[in-house]
Amino acid sequence: MIVRTSRGAVAARVPCTLSSVPITRCEAMGWLRSAVGVALVTAPRVPMRLANQEPTAADTLLMRTIGIRDLVLGLGTVAAVRAGDHGDIRRWIAAGLASDSLDAATSLASRRSIGTRDSVSAALLALAFACGDVWAYRDRPQSTKQD
Repeated sequence: MIVRTSRGAVAARVPCTLSSVPITRCEAMGWLRSAVGVALVTAPRVPMRLANQEPTAADTLLMRTIGIRDLVLGLGTVAAVRAGDHGDIRRWIAAGLASDSLDAATSLASRRSIGTRDSVSAALLALAFACGDVWAYRDRPQSTKQD
């Protein structure tokens, strides 16, 4: 369903396939980030193997910690949306954006140690999530009071 926000921008309500309740972009990003988090916690070696690399114990630990971070950021975002707390929604989405932006910058800065291909691949993945964060941030509810 397409609706207009209070600023006149066109916004899409993404229908939830598990129920008839529509969800906002913010909630959709929260659920996506949560799903990625669960995947990385439960199957941390899969991303490395997809890149044709055999993961070390340190790689596995790193993937799990990234998964925990994404799970917490995602569930925090979903909880804020469900509670209707506009200030918290803004803060959780901003935290995800900061995390993803720093991941992209760190990936590019690591080019010499991990190689150009892996550096650019990791940066592009983080950048995709940063773009999703911006997309969600633009759709966040506008507070009528000071946050």
